[in-house]
Amino acid sequence: MTTVNVSLTTPQVKWIDQMSDKLGFANRSEFVRSLLRFVSGRPDLLSGVESFPFTPPSTKSKTQILEDFKSSGKYSAAFLKDLEAGLSRSDYFSS
Repeated sequence: MTTVNVSLTTPQVKWIDQMSDKLGFANRSEFVRSLLRFVSGRPDLLSGVESFPFTPPSTKSKTQILEDFKSSGKYSAAFLKDLEAGLSRSDYFSS
């Protein structure tokens, strides 16, 4: 068996410990292996995992996104400039 080191937050480790105890697993590793077996058998469960807990913007328009950020009045000029640069490099968003 291969050992893999994974960095987790304290709340994540607490949840794993709680679930391991609640479900009767001998240790964290047994729980995580079981979780991986379950998810690998149900790949549909991973739908949306790449963006959770974030939701993608309602538009792919770079212009509209920039305008929305600017009109909120919450962001500095430097942030808006960086946002514009990032959006311009993205293949996800359109003009």
